[in-house]
Amino acid sequence: MILGRVLSLLCVALCASALVGCAGGDALALDPVAQAANTTAKTTSSRFEFRASIDAGGMGSMSFNGNGVFDGKKKSGWMNMHFAMPSGFQLQVPTSDSTMEMIFDGSHGLVMYMRSPLFDKMLPTGKWVKMDVEKMAKKAGVDLGAIMSTNQADPSQSLRMLMASSAAHVTGSERIHGVQTTRYAFNIDFKKLAHDNKAFKQLTEATGSVSAPAEAWIDAQGRVRRLAVKMSMGGQPATPMTMTMTEELYDFGVQANIAFPSDAVTRP
Repeated sequence: MILGRVLSLLCVALCASALVGCAGGDALALDPVAQAANTTAKTTSSRFEFRASIDAGGMGSMSFNGNGVFDGKKKSGWMNMHFAMPSGFQLQVPTSDSTMEMIFDGSHGLVMYMRSPLFDKMLPTGKWVKMDVEKMAKKAGVDLGAIMSTNQADPSQSLRMLMASSAAHVTGSERIHGVQTTRYAFNIDFKKLAHDNKAFKQLTEATGSVSAPAEAWIDAQGRVRRLAVKMSMGGQPATPMTMTMTEELYDFGVQANIAFPSDAVTRP
C-alpha cells in the first residue's frame, strides 16, 4: 500500500507535466516567454536541476528535489531525486533513505523505470519497477498518446507550460549557472493550454483554475534557464492540491548516454 501511495503522488506530479506538454503554436510566438519556451524545447539535450513541493490537503504534503539529463533526439531522460513524504507515511516506510532513480523512455509511448531503497521489502535490492504509462492511462480511460508531445519523455517538458504565457513583463536580471539572464513574470493561461486538447480541457474544468503565476529566466540565446510555477489542482474542496516547482536547465548539447534497464533487472 505504501509503495502504491508514493507512486500515486509521484504520478500526479509527472502526469500534470504530461498533460500540459501539448501547448504551443505560432500564435504564441510574439510573447517573449512563449517564444523562449519554444526555442528551448527544440534543443537536443541538457542537464537540469529541480525542486518541488506538493500540498495534497488531507493526505499531507511532500517535497522533492534532484537533477538529471535529457536527450531530445532519443526522447529519453534520467534523473535522481530525494523526497520527503507526508509525516503519516514516514513511520511506515522501510528505510530513511528517501531517494529514487528514474529513467524515461519516450521512443514508443512513455515508459518509466524506477528504483529506490523504499522498494526493498517488495523487490530484490537494486531491481527496477517498470511502468508503461501509456498503457496505464488507456486502462484509466485516458489516451495519453494523443496528448503527448514528441519530446514528452523529456523531464524538462514542463517548460511547455510557458508557451501559454500571458502578460509577460521584465522584472530584473540574474546569473543562472554563470549565465546572464533576464527575469520575466507572467501568467500561464490554462485556456491556451486547453485549446484543441480535450484531456487538458477536462482537467482545467475540474480544477476550476484559469491561470497560474509563474516566472522565467531567459538567456541571450532565447533559451529558458530557470522556470518557477505554482499550480492549484483538485476540483473538490475536500481534496485540494497545490504544486510549486522550480527547474533550471544548463549544459545545452551535453552527451546524454542514457541506458535503459534490461528485462532481467525489471519488475512490472
